[in-house]
Amino acid sequence: MAVVAHALAVCRTKGRARVAWLCGVLCLVLVGAGPSSARPPRAKQAAAPWPTPKPLKIERFTLSNGMRVVVQPDHRAPVVAVGIMVDVGARDETQGRSGLAHFFEHMMFQGSKRVGKMEHFTALEAVGADLNANTSLDRTYYYEVVPKNALELALWLESDRFAHLEINAKNVENQRQTVMEERRQRYDNRPYAASRLALLRLAFTTWPLAHSTIGSMDDLKRAPLDAFVQFWRHWYTPNNCVLVLVGDVTPARAKTLAEATLGRVPRRAEPKHQTFAEPEPKQHAYATYAEPLGKMPAVHLAWRVPARPHPDAWAIDVLGEILDGGDASRLTRKLEKETGLATRHWAGNYGRRDVDIFHFAAELSQASAKAMKQTKHIVRGALYDIMIKGVTAAELKRAKVSFEAGYVFGTLSLSARAHLLARYETYYGDAGKLNGALAKWRAVTASDVQRVARTWFRWHREAELDVLPKGFVAATVGPDMPRDVAGWERALTRAQAKEAKAAARAQKRAAKAAARAAKAEARAKKRAAKAAAKAAAKAAAKAEKQRKRDAAAAAQLAADKAKGAAAKPTGPEKVAPTSAGARGAEKPAPDTPAPDTPTPDTPAPDTPAPDTPAETEGGDQ
Repeated sequence: MAVVAHALAVCRTKGRARVAWLCGVLCLVLVGAGPSSARPPRAKQAAAPWPTPKPLKIERFTLSNGMRVVVQPDHRAPVVAVGIMVDVGARDETQGRSGLAHFFEHMMFQGSKRVGKMEHFTALEAVGADLNANTSLDRTYYYEVVPKNALELALWLESDRFAHLEINAKNVENQRQTVMEERRQRYDNRPYAASRLALLRLAFTTWPLAHSTIGSMDDLKRAPLDAFVQFWRHWYTPNNCVLVLVGDVTPARAKTLAEATLGRVPRRAEPKHQTFAEPEPKQHAYATYAEPLGKMPAVHLAWRVPARPHPDAWAIDVLGEILDGGDASRLTRKLEKETGLATRHWAGNYGRRDVDIFHFAAELSQASAKAMKQTKHIVRGALYDIMIKGVTAAELKRAKVSFEAGYVFGTLSLSARAHLLARYETYYGDAGKLNGALAKWRAVTASDVQRVARTWFRWHREAELDVLPKGFVAATVGPDMPRDVAGWERALTRAQAKEAKAAARAQKRAAKAAARAAKAEARAKKRAAKAAAKAAAKAAAKAEKQRKRDAAAAAQLAADKAKGAAAKPTGPEKVAPTSAGARGAEKPAPDTPAPDTPTPDTPAPDTPAPDTPAETEGGDQ
């Protein structure tokens, strides 16, 4: 700014107003463009870590009759979601008695000892509740969302039908016809729907996994009344059920109400689930299905995959999202946006309990064998591309975000949350494991996705079903794999060989580095040992020198003590007399006695006797 002011002052002194104005503009532009007024660029901030949702607070306990109870308090609204999951599904049925598990989804609303036919619905709907039931291969689930003040009513109604369901010929026949009509509506009279059941029979070899949940018409018609009674008594026992309460309820109140209602349902013998083993596929399976209603062909491709809690199941979830999860997914781009081959398609697993299935289905827009072949080429090509090249970081992140969003928004609903908790308690023995689901998806890596694609989605594991409308002939499928698949298999083999070589080289480098590190460590240890030995020797020499000094000092002290002891008299100390006689005794006696001195033989008068000390202290006696 000082530069601007100075320039303007110079221009004005010369009386040139226009020049002054131009100088001012120029200076302002220069100053504005200079570093003194420019804002420093913002540093690029690292992406913040994803926040982790708070874990659900869960209380679990067991009633006196063996029914397990899961309570998840949520007091944000005065409602409670009630769910009862019975651990029985289509896989627990016996051959010739299919459809019984689904049958009781309907039968349980036909009245009980104290509740009339369909009064379970009317009583709860009268207080504003929403309720229903559904059945799968693995379980049967009954649920309702009720106002807080109707919770006791809901539990009482459940206890009455679980304890005293009315299974009589009239009710059974009525629901037999209802279920058969449902089958006609859902499968027999709906285009392409029955082909999904044909795919199950192609993909699985064991009957419990291959047959439909709704059952066959023939089995439903032939089943006697006693078959229904025995099925209900065997499976609908409280020790085979899980009660879930989610919403505006405390664990203490939940326990009190549950024990007073469902806790009184009599306990029966522990039901035993049948065991079965589905063999691993060894070769590609192919079949055709004659579609009586659809006008265009359809394609089904399926692969048997592991179910949760197998560790690969989470990566398979992410793989399915990358393949067909939204507009940005690989198959949606190829089949709809780029080629327009499919009018409808989807891909994903069923979420089964022990052995799952990953299913791709597409209804085509063109009635040609070429369109069917091209559709399969796109699907298999997407899978083999992942096997060979892997997935991108953007694809992986998008898939994880999608699952996380689904988890968060899904658990916002009390009803959906109750279903998830009931499922985790029934399938995996602990509803609290739901809190760890998000971490499982987050932990999936790009290499995990590539690995599960290579492990579970190869040609020899595939089941292929061509759905053909009337008058349509599919392209011939021989026992050998198509050329494109053979090419991808060769490319995959080369990629795996290359990776193996790279891994071997990396392992060799790591071994060399480890050897170098071991040598360096050995040298360091040797140096340290040498230094320690030197230090120990030095310390020992110093200690020896000190010992000698101490010994010399001790010897000197002992000598000094001995010398002092020798200088001292051995007898008692005597005091020297101070008399003249004593002083005279210090001189030697003469040979001749002095005058006036008595001789020794004759005592002088007044002289002490010879025994006195004055005589014995003298010299030459």
